[in-house]
Amino acid sequence: MTISYIRPIVPGTAPGNTTGVATRAVGQPLPLIAVLVSRPPRLSNILYSVATLDDRGRVADRQMTAALNWTAATRLSIREHDGLLAVTADPHGVFKLTKQGHVRLPADARRAGHLRSGDRVLLAAQLDHQTITVVPPVALDELLLPVLPGGEDA
Repeated sequence: MTISYIRPIVPGTAPGNTTGVATRAVGQPLPLIAVLVSRPPRLSNILYSVATLDDRGRVADRQMTAALNWTAATRLSIREHDGLLAVTADPHGVFKLTKQGHVRLPADARRAGHLRSGDRVLLAAQLDHQTITVVPPVALDELLLPVLPGGEDA
């Protein structure tokens, strides 16, 4: 019995092409297939991101602060609610962004949110309300474990 293998078909790249994009002989990129995905419309004006909390309590995501038009002069208030941290633009707030544009969570807020250095947090910026909600891993576990396969046993 003879085993035959099917050789994979891999489009080559033109000599001198260092982009890694396969090209036709005339130098035009290969066509891509358009895939239409039906999605329900967004229900809110919320921007999501994931960031790491550093050892000084900084959450470095300048896209969030830029989308909210926050600057180093923007005053912020930070409140804990049901394990989540709400960072809100507040003219009477006692906190500010760092000079680099990062949100810095004070130690009391980190303790309230059960956050440690190196934790990855979900950030949800409500653009209409000038608020970033910081969702700690503990809150994500509570939300997702009941619906993940084998999650209830974890």
